Amino acid sequence: MTLAIYLGRRYLRDFFRVFMIVALLIFLVELLETIRRFSSSGATFENSVVLALTHAPVILSQALPIIIMLSSLTFCLSMARSNEFVVARSAGISAMHSLRVPVGVAILLGILAVVAFDPLAAKLELQYQILKQRYTGGPAETITVTENGVWMRQKTQYGHVVVNAKSASEAGALLHSVSVLEFDTAGRVSQRIEARTAYIQKTEWLLADGKIWQLGRSVDNPELRAKPFTLHRIPLTISQAQILQGYPAPQSLNVWELPAAIVAMERAGFSSVAHKVHLQMQVVRPLLFAAMLLVGAVFTLKNARLGNLGISVLFALLLGFSMYFLQNLAFTLGQAGEIPAVMAAWIPPLSALLLAIGILLHLEDG
Repeated sequence: MTLAIYLGRRYLRDFFRVFMIVALLIFLVELLETIRRFSSSGATFENSVVLALTHAPVILSQALPIIIMLSSLTFCLSMARSNEFVVARSAGISAMHSLRVPVGVAILLGILAVVAFDPLAAKLELQYQILKQRYTGGPAETITVTENGVWMRQKTQYGHVVVNAKSASEAGALLHSVSVLEFDTAGRVSQRIEARTAYIQKTEWLLADGKIWQLGRSVDNPELRAKPFTLHRIPLTISQAQILQGYPAPQSLNVWELPAAIVAMERAGFSSVAHKVHLQMQVVRPLLFAAMLLVGAVFTLKNARLGNLGISVLFALLLGFSMYFLQNLAFTLGQAGEIPAVMAAWIPPLSALLLAIGILLHLEDG
């Protein structure tokens, strides 16, 4: 028990050291990039610091597997140099047994990352997007996908238009159960349109099978003046591509919000493949952290005692970064729909974990 507590504290200490160094580097790079991008838009140095602080956690979250691997390298090298692994082996404790506690700590860190750090990073990323729009200017169109369908808002020369569609098909080109509210410059509703479908064209929307109500102070009874139509055109420039990009990015949602977002997008007729892959990536994260820890440790336990520290570290880094690259490649393929979401998320860390355990059993006697 005493040995387990000692190993756990040693690994946690090395993890927080590497974490702080990488976090500082990410913040400094992001601060320089923020100053370069927004200084011409009127952002002060204090504004740039706030922008960097709100955007850096998302990047840091993506770098956590590499941090786990580097902290594992630091932990194992320090233990090997002080001959603590040699003493443990002479007492009958194998390297596999010694790594059980650090692996458990890595799994706990993965759980904490999923339930605490990633949700915080997602909220800060949303705040970053809001702050960024202050300096880049808000878009003329606003598109959001909720459980009530697709909501769109576009500025016009007469005010603005708000559109709601219950669902979509044909990759966002055809909208169903469409409601359109037109507002004047004073913010009053001037016209309401209900249509069965709306087909999106380049410079206009073609509405079919609906009804138009003229609203306003001068209209006593809008229902009496309502006009049904078979086809009606409205000058909206919201494109099919913009609607497809309207739902929130997977990185801006935490693990608790993703299931509801997936259901909402599927009800609205949009593809939720990217969000399903991201959800699986979140679920598998503790296993990924355990795999990255073993990848960082597997080449340093035996070779470090033989004095080949440079070669050991090089092999560990190559394997670790290769694993990280394959994970990102699988994530990209999963988002593109080339492979199932479960395979994209689970196969790379499982393969790395089994490979690291196999190499460790081959190199170690115990």
